[in-house]
Amino acid sequence: MARPNTQARRREDILQAAISLVGEADLAQLTIPQIASRLGMTANAIRYYYPDAESLIAELAARSNARFYEDRLELIESIPGYPEKLQKLMEAGLPAGPDDAEWRVIWMAILDAGFDLRNRSDVGAIYHRQVGLYESVLDEGANVGAFALQQDAHDIAMTIMSMEDYLGYRIAARDPLITRSTALQLMTDYVRIAVRPRD
Repeated sequence: MARPNTQARRREDILQAAISLVGEADLAQLTIPQIASRLGMTANAIRYYYPDAESLIAELAARSNARFYEDRLELIESIPGYPEKLQKLMEAGLPAGPDDAEWRVIWMAILDAGFDLRNRSDVGAIYHRQVGLYESVLDEGANVGAFALQQDAHDIAMTIMSMEDYLGYRIAARDPLITRSTALQLMTDYVRIAVRPRD
C-alpha cells in the first residue's frame, strides 16, 4: 500500500489530469480510462483511489469549497470597504473565461448530481455556502451604513449567487453573447438596484 503522502500526491495528479482533460477536450463526461491514459496508468490503478467516475467528480466538486468559499473569504477579509468586498466577491466567483477548466469541471460535478439534490448534500451545499458568504457581506455592510438594502439580505444574496452560477455557466459554455465583462455588468446593475451602496 502506498504511503499517505504518496497517496495524496497521486490523488492530486488524478484530479489535475481530470481538470486538464476537461479543459483541452471540452468533455461532457469524464471516464476512468481517459484519465488512466493521460497518466500512463491502468484503469484499475485509478480505481484504487476512485472506484468510479462519480466518486472522482464528487471530489472535484468538493474542491469548489477552496476556490469559491475559502479563497473568497480570505480575499474579502483583506478589503476594508463593503462595496469593494461585494464587487470582488462577484469577480472571483465567475470563470476567468471560457477556458477556465477548473470552473468547468466543478460545474460538471454539479450537473452530474442531476435534478434531485436531496441525495447529494455535498453538491447541494455548494450554492448555499456561497450564498452565506454574500449574505454576511450584505448584512455587515448594512449594519455599518455602507448599504441601503432594498430586500432581505438573504434574498439578495441568493439572487446574486444565482446570477453568478448561471452567467458563469453561459461563459464556460461559450455563449458568444455572454462574456465575463457582460456578466459582471449585469450583476453590478442588479446590485445597484437591490443594495444601493451609499456614498
